[in-house]
Amino acid sequence: MIYQDRPIGQKAAKERLKRRQGKDKVGDVAVTNLLQQFRDTLVEIEDQKKQNRKIMLEQQAMMIQQSQEKQELDRIEKEEQIMKMDIFNLDPISAAYF
Repeated sequence: MIYQDRPIGQKAAKERLKRRQGKDKVGDVAVTNLLQQFRDTLVEIEDQKKQNRKIMLEQQAMMIQQSQEKQELDRIEKEEQIMKMDIFNLDPISAAYF
């Protein structure tokens, strides 16, 4: 004799509620773990971005320094070329220019 229309008993309802709460707690722990992993991943990504920015800034500074050194070498080279020039054979206007 199985009565399908019979309401759930008090004990069965409490037991079902306990099971459901237990599952919810396990689910909460899983969600909490996932959130913590997500936060850790975000922190790692931010650290990597900071390192990449630092490397990029260092490379830019090095490129600027190399560019300045090249400009200085070009300037010195031009000055040496002018100093080596024989201005005695040039007309007075050209000689004044150099």
